[in-house]
Amino acid sequence: MKKAIFLFLIFSMVFVSIFSQDIQLEEVIENKNSRIMLLPTAYSKQRGQYETTIEMEPFKTRASIGITRRLMIGVSYGGENVIGTEEIDWYPRVEFNLKYKLFDEKSATPAFAIGFSSDGWGSYIDAYERYMIKSRGFYVVASKRLNILGAVKFNAGMNYSVEGDSEDEKNFDIFLSMTKNINEELEIMGEYDLAINDSGDAALGKGRGYLNLGLRWSFAPELVIDFQLVNIFQNFKTNESGISVPEEKNEISRNIAVTYRAFF
Repeated sequence: MKKAIFLFLIFSMVFVSIFSQDIQLEEVIENKNSRIMLLPTAYSKQRGQYETTIEMEPFKTRASIGITRRLMIGVSYGGENVIGTEEIDWYPRVEFNLKYKLFDEKSATPAFAIGFSSDGWGSYIDAYERYMIKSRGFYVVASKRLNILGAVKFNAGMNYSVEGDSEDEKNFDIFLSMTKNINEELEIMGEYDLAINDSGDAALGKGRGYLNLGLRWSFAPELVIDFQLVNIFQNFKTNESGISVPEEKNEISRNIAVTYRAFF
């Protein structure tokens, strides 16, 4: 009987410890991973939490705020050649982001969110009415954390982009991403946009999709620095008679993003 009570107490302490750790990790997820690099997750900001980010390549500023525990909104604006000696090419408009978390993550089920984002990546091409990498548009995304040699977060989603001026362009797409904690400060990131909506004769992509990799350093609770590699598959068409971009724009892009977050 004493052994049974002892084992029960040990089990209870372990369970409470794991449960508490899960809550702490969930709070970290909520704070850090409302997006990976270009792609969203199902996690949101906490209520009253705001976040500002400056990206270097291309130059872009972002700001977002948690209106409730489930609803967050954000804006972004930037341009090319902001840093340097060439003439600045500002984006044509301010872009908007909206996300609502429908369901929280449970032990057996992922978190689910729906949202809209008009925030694309790279040059905005007026002739094609799109960014080099299209914005998500309307999307739904699921996120789940698993313990595989530490915390691993998986995200998968579908979206319908509103960018592009060709009737032949497909707008439906699928995207995947994951992050893996190295320790309490460092996290490796990977995301893959299948770019189903950017493949074919009327598309800018070659059909390889867009693969991005990065390292996230949580320097302090308020300060996060991302080191990113974008377009690893060099998926853009270049110097062709149809839709294409200059050869130099199809290189792997090296980017640094600095994020500051706090609460009102």
